[in-house]
Amino acid sequence: MSRNMKSMLALPLAVALSVSMFAGCSSKDGSTSESSASPQASPAATASAAPAVKLNKDAKLRIAVPENGGVKGFEPGADESNNQFLKALREKTGYKNLEVTVIPGANALEKFNLMFASGDVYDLIYTMDFGLFRRFSEQNALLALDGLVTQSGGEISKNVAESSWAAVTKNNQKYAIPIPPSQYNNGQALGSGFLVRQDWMEKLGLTAPKNLDELYTFLKTIKDKDPSGKGTIPMTAASNGGNPLGGLDVITAAFGMSGITDIPVPFTVKDGKLINAEDIYLKDALAYISKLYKEGLIDNEYLFNKTAQANEKITSGKAASSYAGYWDVKTYRSALLKTDPNVKYTFLPPVAGPDGRKGYSKPAAASNIFFVPKTAKYANEAVDLLNSYLLDKELQSFIAFGTEGVHYENVNGEFTPKQPAYDSIIYKIYYQMWSTPEIWFTKAKLAGYEQDIKNFTSGEPQLSVVNINLYRPQSQTELAKSKTLVDLRYEYFSKIITGALPLTAVDEYFKKADAAGRQDIIKENQDWYEKEGKAMYEKLIK
Repeated sequence: MSRNMKSMLALPLAVALSVSMFAGCSSKDGSTSESSASPQASPAATASAAPAVKLNKDAKLRIAVPENGGVKGFEPGADESNNQFLKALREKTGYKNLEVTVIPGANALEKFNLMFASGDVYDLIYTMDFGLFRRFSEQNALLALDGLVTQSGGEISKNVAESSWAAVTKNNQKYAIPIPPSQYNNGQALGSGFLVRQDWMEKLGLTAPKNLDELYTFLKTIKDKDPSGKGTIPMTAASNGGNPLGGLDVITAAFGMSGITDIPVPFTVKDGKLINAEDIYLKDALAYISKLYKEGLIDNEYLFNKTAQANEKITSGKAASSYAGYWDVKTYRSALLKTDPNVKYTFLPPVAGPDGRKGYSKPAAASNIFFVPKTAKYANEAVDLLNSYLLDKELQSFIAFGTEGVHYENVNGEFTPKQPAYDSIIYKIYYQMWSTPEIWFTKAKLAGYEQDIKNFTSGEPQLSVVNINLYRPQSQTELAKSKTLVDLRYEYFSKIITGALPLTAVDEYFKKADAAGRQDIIKENQDWYEKEGKAMYEKLIK
């Protein structure tokens, strides 16, 4: 799966927030959070009561969870198999022999491949990587969970919307338990958007651009009037590995390519059909970006920038705007306030493209998922474990925050972390099976993001486009041709943007891409869309 697509499933928040590991639903306003669309009970929730299932509470139930880079270790005397949160999970759910194993990210796929091949599988696997889920579901290695959820997952059904189930349904069967995305506020999805220095906008008398022509004028005014006095960079970005469209979602979104700039064939849905967005928008997009590049309206070093370098241009007060996450603003503002007490940031609405398209990719309808291998020994117990966790609010609160008075203070509903104790238990996210809306928003406030969350959702929705690439299966053709096609895109797009090749080279790019398998991938995905994807998509956009 692409880096951009992964980032939509698990946004890179600061460690203290710890929201992505086992995310839940969403927040509605500044004090009480609620899903952007309250979960509708699935058919399993309303089905007649199934016969009671005999559960083996003595089972050696094994769960695999992915390594989280924010976890620096365990508190003194604790480790992966012996700590206060695992102990609480065992005691409160009744699964006294529960084991939780952290899978290192560096070799996760290799480890899972060997696991499935050997048959010695975990009973429950948690992932934020839909690519991993799709790979093993396509290999027919996963257990359909409809019956188990009906038997042992009543509380799960109450917490999962139909749109989330759609993301893990194949041939009308559910092959995973999805956790709805948690990062919502004021009914809007949270993520990245068009972040601009508001104080400079006010200084120059600028208003939010509504379309690409106005965006050009907006950026040109910033460059010409130089509000920083340092040779202001109107917009900075980071290609991070050579992706020439990386970090330019403010622009690519207007051309139907938000969040899908580093996959071999970026699909979008238009007029009820699955199409390759490049076939319609690519020439216009590259022409526009090339113009901005040549006139210095985009950071001329962005093709070589990594995230740290782009951030330095912002925190040094040289860059006026970027495509940034709400979690980034706190860092930017803290750095700039040291030298400029008047600094202010705002998120501007997405700009519209030539055909009126606008908006960035929504997060997946399931931010995280649990799946059960077909040969798991204790599949029913695994589902019951999740259900038991959802039923125990006290357990959820403890694993989310720790102990009041030790790890945090709660005064009139305002949570304050007690340091260093709170940061010493960041590893608790490995044991958080689910997260309620209230828990997510409280964590956001604990980490100091409330102000920027409200700013991000104060206007029209930023993330409003369903990204079909998060849900479609990757065929063997696509997996085999991916690197060749991505490398070809990077090479041609970079040269066209910088002027090393003329815009007409797009036609040459298409010919080479088609020869390398692009049309085969298009046909395979269009066949999938007609057979299965269209029905899924229609549920996702409701």
